[in-house]
Amino acid sequence: MERLLDINEAADLLNVSVMTIRRWTNAGKLKCFRVGGKRERRFDVKDLEAFLHDSKDHRLKPLGFGGARVPDGSHMTHFFAGKEEALRVAMPFLNEGIGQDESLLVVMPPERSSELFENMERQGHPVGSWLESGRLSVSTGMDSPEDMVRYLTDFAAEATEFRVLGDMTWTVRKGWGLEALSALEQSVPLVAPVEKGLLLCQYSLEEFTGATIMMAAECHQETIYKEKLHKSPYCIH
Repeated sequence: MERLLDINEAADLLNVSVMTIRRWTNAGKLKCFRVGGKRERRFDVKDLEAFLHDSKDHRLKPLGFGGARVPDGSHMTHFFAGKEEALRVAMPFLNEGIGQDESLLVVMPPERSSELFENMERQGHPVGSWLESGRLSVSTGMDSPEDMVRYLTDFAAEATEFRVLGDMTWTVRKGWGLEALSALEQSVPLVAPVEKGLLLCQYSLEEFTGATIMMAAECHQETIYKEKLHKSPYCIH
């Protein structure tokens, strides 16, 4: 047998986060060997290559811009400067979700969701009918990380496929500090353990502190910056 890869090497080969590898192995979707007293995961390259080419087990979902695609269950962040940049990612992300027949949830302060929907309507997207039919839901967020996780879990449980878009300034409006926001971001990946949704958190570089931006970089598998998708080098999960 060839040398077995560790979990970091397997994540690099499949171009996903270590957390995604753990989730796939825990669910029995990806074969691994357990070695040593700590039963650390090890992977055969042939198993990884077979998994990579099996579209049934390794589904990639389009984000709606730049040809970017990510695995189901991805938890991403978008760092942006200015509302126009935020809209250029948010609008195609939601529109792609409708095209994929997914349930959508937008979590934003009221004036920001209104502005987003008005811009989408001007581009010809029937946001009003999406709201009336229940394909699109809107929230201003919950009062605590625990309540928000429960809310997201309930939303995910009722949807066949879904995507969530959050302008994280809603947490500021709720009076949250960095500790509460970090607790939410670390819990959110548990919302979609069966890999049937995407979660995108938008952070304004003009409105959040450097400490908050660094926390977001550590808590997300992928980062979108200047409308391009990057695998986060700082993700600690």
